[in-house]
Amino acid sequence: MKIYTKILGVFVLSAAALSAQASVVTSLPGGTALVIPATHQTGFFGPATLAPGVTFSSSQPSAYGYTGTYGFNLNGTWSGTPMIGLDRGTGTFVLSFASGISGFLGELNWTTGNSANASIGIYDAANNLLESLTLESGGINQVAPGFYGFSRATNDIASIHFNEEYIGVRNILIVEGGSDVPEPASLALMALGLAGCAVARKKSAQK
Repeated sequence: MKIYTKILGVFVLSAAALSAQASVVTSLPGGTALVIPATHQTGFFGPATLAPGVTFSSSQPSAYGYTGTYGFNLNGTWSGTPMIGLDRGTGTFVLSFASGISGFLGELNWTTGNSANASIGIYDAANNLLESLTLESGGINQVAPGFYGFSRATNDIASIHFNEEYIGVRNILIVEGGSDVPEPASLALMALGLAGCAVARKKSAQK
């Protein structure tokens, strides 16, 4: 029975490792461009369909498809390329995916000096935080404005949250491929099933 207990332990540990596989990336080879429409809207909450299967929504007025000059104080300005960004110093806007993705990358910029800290985070379909990156804290950049995102081995990124400051994103890439690895709960159940079979076999042999 000990050997099957060990097998169960290995399955559970493997499941935990799989659930934690997320990396912050600054490039995304093989990514597909997610085109932001040039709608030039401000004060926009959504929800809105950004692309097939991709929805935008915001807790605060936002710039959506904005192509004019947008300032990020010490981090410079953007113009020309359509962007999405908070039009307030606090709040969150979200990109949601009807089908999970395994990778995201975007050109990010944000202001510094407001009361909240700029960050981005990825969530699964159950709204569990998978990984996050703090962009600025206490008015100080933790990373330079530029391309940042996340990559995972599985297609379980259901939404991306952009939080606080006048945070903006443009030039988005996503990866829809990846392994459909069983969820940790499924792996654990499989291990329990194997252990149960072992017990039944042992009892049968003793008769």
